[in-house]
This record gives sequence, C-alpha cells and structure tokens, in this order.
Amino acid sequence: MKKKNIIIFSIVLTFIIIFIGVLLMDRKKQIINNENKQHKYIKGDFNLNLIKIVNDKNNQSNYLISPYSIEIALAMLKRGANGTTKDEITNVIGDRNINDVTVKKRVSVANAAFIKNKYRNYVKKEYYDILRNQYNSEILYDEFKTPKVINDWVNEKTNGMIPSILNNIDENFALGLANALAIDVEWSSPFDCSDTHSEKFTMIDGKIMQTEMMHKTLKYSGYKYFENISAKGVIIPYKKYIKETGEEDYDNGNNLEFIAILPNDDVDSYINNLTDNILDDLLSSAREVTNEFEIKLALPRFKYDYELEDLKNVLKRLGINEAFNPSTADFTNMMSRNEETGNLYVGEAIHKTHIDLNEKGTKAAAVTYFGMKTSGIILEKESVQLTFDKPFIYIIRDKKTNEMLFFGTIYEPNKWQGNTCKE
Repeated sequence: MKKKNIIIFSIVLTFIIIFIGVLLMDRKKQIINNENKQHKYIKGDFNLNLIKIVNDKNNQSNYLISPYSIEIALAMLKRGANGTTKDEITNVIGDRNINDVTVKKRVSVANAAFIKNKYRNYVKKEYYDILRNQYNSEILYDEFKTPKVINDWVNEKTNGMIPSILNNIDENFALGLANALAIDVEWSSPFDCSDTHSEKFTMIDGKIMQTEMMHKTLKYSGYKYFENISAKGVIIPYKKYIKETGEEDYDNGNNLEFIAILPNDDVDSYINNLTDNILDDLLSSAREVTNEFEIKLALPRFKYDYELEDLKNVLKRLGINEAFNPSTADFTNMMSRNEETGNLYVGEAIHKTHIDLNEKGTKAAAVTYFGMKTSGIILEKESVQLTFDKPFIYIIRDKKTNEMLFFGTIYEPNKWQGNTCKE
C-alpha cells in the first residue's frame, strides 16, 4: 500500500512539474512576443513606426498625433547634431525632403528657435542660417525665466487651439526648437446639421453611448469608398484652396482629404499589422462615387485635445537615445561645447494636438517641442451603408504630396448634446 502511494505521488508530482514547465514556456514565449511587438518596426517608415508605438502605449482611448510635425522638429534637431547622435536621428527619419503643405489662411506650418540670451553667441552661425533659410524659422531671444514667450508663440501659431506647451522653464534651459501645424478647412460639401442625430456608438468594452452622428448621402464625384477583407472606409475631400491666397478654387487649388477606416476586427490589431503597402493597396483600390453608386454615410462629430506625454520614450523606442543623454549627446553642429556651456542635450520632448471635426469642416493643430538643456553651469442605385458606430481610425493628409498631417483614433466620440445647428 505504501509503495502504491509512493507511485501515485510520483505520478502526480511529475504532472505538476510538466504543468509548471509548460506555464513557464508559455510565459517565456509571451515575453518574447511582447519584445518582438515592441521592435516590430518597418525600416524607413517613420510614420507607421511612430503610430504603432503610440498606439501600443495609448490604452484604447482617443488619441491624435501629427507625424508631419514631429518629423519636421526632428529634422531641425538633426541639423544641429553630430556623430552617433545625428546617425540615430537619421536612421529614424531618413534624409528625405519634407514637402511643403502650407496654404495661406488654411494650412499653416511654423518653426521657431527659442534661445536664452546668455547662449545666443554660442549658437553657431551655420545653424542660425539653416534654421532661417531651410526651415523659415523664427529666432526668439529672451531671459526665459518663464515660458511666456514660448507659450505665446504656440498660442498664436495654432490659432488659439493649443494655448500653451510648457508650465515652467528649467534652470538649465539653453534653447528650444518647435514646430506648429494648424489647419482650418471646410468640407467640399458640408454636412447638413439638421441631419445630425443622437445615435448609438459601441465602445471597445461593449458599452453603448449616444453620440452626435452626422449623416450624408455621398453621390458626387470626389468621394471614394474602399473595402477589403480586413476593413472598409471612406475618403472625403475638403475644399480646394489656392496656396498663395487661401481662396477657394475647385479647378486649380490644393486640398486635404479625410480618410476614415473602420476595421472589421479591433483597431489595435489592425494598426499593429498595418504597413505602407497595406495602406496604399487599400486606398488605391478606392471606388469613386458616381450617380450609379452612392454611400449613405454616418460619421460622429468629435472634438478633443491630446498630449503625448512620453514623446521622449517613444523616440527612444524608435532608436533615438544619444540625443537625450547629458554626457554623450553631440549637438556640436548647433552650439559650441566648452567648460562654460557644458554639453547640450534634449531635456524635454513634448507633442500636443487638438481637433474639432463637425458638419462644416475640420480645425486641427499640433505642436512639437524639444527643450535643449545644458550640463554646464550656464544652463437603386447601388448603395452602401457606412456607419462609424464603433472605434475607428482617421487620417488627414495632403492629397497632392500624401504627407500624413494627422493620424488619430476614435474610441469615444462626442456625447449627444442636442441640436448642433447653433454652432
């Protein structure tokens, strides 16, 4: 009997050991998969690599980033970098010429350098020339005991949509670099706000909310519909504006377009698997709306602010590390390094955005800011019903250059607040 019990105990113990071993192997596999997910980047594709990391950190709530704004700010930073610091930034954003998308009064892009008075003579003339001539950058000098000059510039360049970027100034602040992007564009054909109704929107957790749902039957050329096995969506054009004047001109103007993508499964999985080729194939297959093919569209209104609080960590995950290291950062193409100035490095990396999408059109803004610190002592028809009643993705891009100005997700749109025609 005793021998039998020993045998049974041995068998049970063996199963327990095997079970624990399987659990440990699964845990190790999960860790490896998570690490692979974190480093599953596409070489040479800054936009999508940035989007994947931000999405991974977002925890399934509304967010909005401007890859275009961040890339311009990084490009200005790169021109002042040297050695490994420059190589790391180049590996992330490349050497491409960033397209100009400005349209007077409608789409504005502004750059600035904020330089503390005591450091103005240490910044290299060559870098001043690059900022002014290649980035049309303003150069603003101040004591910078407070962030007022920087915040006033941000407020002005974003048309008041982003009132400020900083709460205070670090005592080791030497200079700052900023890019601001603002758009104020109208739909080529507005939604009728009398057709905006309270409707159901299913959130990621399955809960139902009532949202302000805009409606429009799209039956004219200019609108496009796309669909494949993983997603469907719509491309909606904004009005065309003359670049030099900002006046509307349907035949000769440039315009932006709004792309809304409704994944068949969840937004997270779709973004994680998204590549440039997948996106290009999806959009290039879009079918033009005609008299014989119309779209009955239902799209929520939405308005929100977003701050990417950990832009520094996002950029580190992309491979930019030296720029943030007080000891090894090399910005000697930007400012002289000596015992008095110490070593220049990026102490702050901030990105803020705002969007208001309604029946009339879209207002949106983004600011990217790098605060440079010093370690020195100075411092019947065929018809399609397309209802965006669950989490979806949206993109605002320049139709001519394909520059991705904004990328965002909607997990929770505006709550129903009654008649929106008053706005």
